[in-house]
Amino acid sequence: MNTYKFTKRSNYAFRDSGACGITALFNLDLEPVSGEKIKDMICVMRERENGQGAGFSVYGLFPEYQDQYCIQLILEDIPERPPAKERVEDFLSSCTDIVKEEKVPVDSNVFREYPLVWRFFVEPKCVSGEEDDMMKNIMMYINDRIDGAFCMSGGKNMAVFKGVGWSDEIAKFYRIEDLKGYMWSFHSRFPTNTPGWWGGAHPFSILGHAVIHNGEITSYGTNVEYLRELGYTCTLMTDTEPLIYIFDYIVRKSGYPYKIALQTATMAMAPPYWRDIDRMDPILKKWVASIRITHRWAMANGPFSIVLTTNMPRPTMIGHSDRKKLRPLIAALSEDEKTFYLASELNAIHEVDNTSNYWQPDPGRPVIATEDGVMLKGSDRDIYKFAEVLK
Repeated sequence: MNTYKFTKRSNYAFRDSGACGITALFNLDLEPVSGEKIKDMICVMRERENGQGAGFSVYGLFPEYQDQYCIQLILEDIPERPPAKERVEDFLSSCTDIVKEEKVPVDSNVFREYPLVWRFFVEPKCVSGEEDDMMKNIMMYINDRIDGAFCMSGGKNMAVFKGVGWSDEIAKFYRIEDLKGYMWSFHSRFPTNTPGWWGGAHPFSILGHAVIHNGEITSYGTNVEYLRELGYTCTLMTDTEPLIYIFDYIVRKSGYPYKIALQTATMAMAPPYWRDIDRMDPILKKWVASIRITHRWAMANGPFSIVLTTNMPRPTMIGHSDRKKLRPLIAALSEDEKTFYLASELNAIHEVDNTSNYWQPDPGRPVIATEDGVMLKGSDRDIYKFAEVLK
């Protein structure tokens, strides 16, 4: 096995850069497309990275194993300990049925050193209906308790691929041209106050959810304590990690109808100001105020723009920025309205599609797309659509 220290940094000397780059595409008809398209989108924003991390998520990758959870890991051996892969396999065997396992195909010529990348397709041994909770706990146990093992993703029919390097290197390393999916996100990382390491690159994922993030979450400590009470442990040394757990808890565990849950999760992270809530009609005012009070520790302070992707329970892509929009985010729809895009810059979208149907979502307002089309365009007026749903 090729051993590798997760904290190993890229050998590139160039370190000066000012922001992360985020891109995403979603074929609303669920038609799979090669990863070359998303690679071209992210690589055009070269100035937004510095070689210290990049990664992507892809959905629809394993149609033949769409009923099993795919746990995708990076592994390193620890001196005087059994190999990390054996320790992970022993643990998984105790709580899941392993349907298949395999080494993730990589291009060994890209990096001089790299970790072992492995995946298991599993079915948890538990009472029916508790599978998602058990898989969430399995992922957290691996990241927190098994030294030398890091779980990049653990959802159904999706996976996350990431590491330390430039976006084009990560794309080549994971042979992105050989992968096909209907929904993609890609992140080029400029670490701010967190180290550049393989597990710390974006996306961050739990179950079928994944997030990429440009910015800085200054409420990290508050968010972590809130999540600890809800059964989530943050171990990845990055301010982005809590965002995906907040999303998972509210969307999956709240019991809200799906469309309301999506808006509740995004509103909890970037809620309207109290002065704006006071001007809302009574029904909407009561609901939004309840979200602010109930999930007050879920609010994400600081500048951010994020892309959330999920297939639980249906394929969905969300673009969201902070309430002042201190980080850029562009949304677009292809002229035939079959592909939805999100990116830090318009040139990333126009690199692959010359559509004139693009816009900037308003500050703090989510743009949401499902296979039915664009549900919300990220407009201030969308909140009144929320009021109609509540009625």
